[in-house]
Amino acid sequence: MSTTTAPEARFPVVPLTAMSFAAFVYVTFEMFAVGLIKPMASDLGVSESSIGLLMTVYATVVAVVTIPAMLWVSRFNKRTVFLITLAFLATGIVVQALTVNYGMLAIGRTIAALTHGVFWALVGPMAARMSPGHTGRAVGVVSIGSTMALVVGSPLATWIGELIGWRPATWILGALTIAAVAVLIPTVPSLPPLPDTESESKEKKSLPWGLISLVIFLLLAVTGVFAAYTYLGLIIAETAGDSFVSIGLFAFGALGLIGVTVATRTVDQRMLRGSVHTTTLFVIAAILGQIAFGLEGTLAVVAIFLAVTVFGGAYGALPTLGTTIFLHAGRDHPDTASSIYVVTYQVGIASGAALGAMAVDADWVAGTLWIMAGLSLASTLALALWSRPLLK
Repeated sequence: MSTTTAPEARFPVVPLTAMSFAAFVYVTFEMFAVGLIKPMASDLGVSESSIGLLMTVYATVVAVVTIPAMLWVSRFNKRTVFLITLAFLATGIVVQALTVNYGMLAIGRTIAALTHGVFWALVGPMAARMSPGHTGRAVGVVSIGSTMALVVGSPLATWIGELIGWRPATWILGALTIAAVAVLIPTVPSLPPLPDTESESKEKKSLPWGLISLVIFLLLAVTGVFAAYTYLGLIIAETAGDSFVSIGLFAFGALGLIGVTVATRTVDQRMLRGSVHTTTLFVIAAILGQIAFGLEGTLAVVAIFLAVTVFGGAYGALPTLGTTIFLHAGRDHPDTASSIYVVTYQVGIASGAALGAMAVDADWVAGTLWIMAGLSLASTLALALWSRPLLK
């Protein structure tokens, strides 16, 4: 009997799936405005770039708060802290749904942002701790939730928001948050803090150069990605038309699901090579997008959807690959490595959304793709020439 149950004990599918569902809800809320920039801006009487800059506000809060918060909550049971992060999410959702002006909307999103980084800093180490020997696969399972947010969550929120309004769509996210908590409570095991050994304490005082190099790689990659992704709805609208926005976001997410599936199956053996391939695909997607801006009619639609599918496939793989590489480089202190990963990712989101806003304000939506191309190329070189020799 023990031989048949041992594999299940080593890889707990149910709690990891519950965590993945929670990630689905959180990421859907984080990316809520991507497809609804126009109606939200019109309703609140602000510019489209102002709504886009909420991504910068959100990510900046996450970047500032995450590491201090993780240092403080490290003394508590990880399961308890994980559930508390969803309480903050629910509060932010309620404030957004009831908002009457731009300032109130910013407050609602800031409340959710306060624990967003803690949520993601916990996901990787929790998954790894529950699945010894299968870190990459476990991270891949919980990453599927964030990819499904792009496949189903973002396009569905866009469709519902266009159909009945973005506030009712927000309330639906609140219901999903309650459902996530209902699944998590009976499935995720108690994970009390592990005592630091003397060697681990010394390791936390100095980070390995491999981890530092990965910060540069990830920062460049994510900044480039979110310079374009934050305004993907506008990119699709300008090249293919408003009616293709929700379809384009669905295509982005659908290919993202393929990307995360491939990454999950191969990440434990090819994390570095897979990351180089991913950032190279971002460059290709940006080039295809630029081609679409130079075309009209059916050809423009075809070109932008090719760009979106390449972009989506690469983006779907990035979180799984990035998290796994960071945990590998900082394997002696996974909580610290995970926190640094989350902060780096959020700084990249904030920087990318801000750079993209500058291009949009200058009435140069296509410029967001040029930013992605340049920074993705730089991230590829940083990983191949700096990180790879250190992490082999």
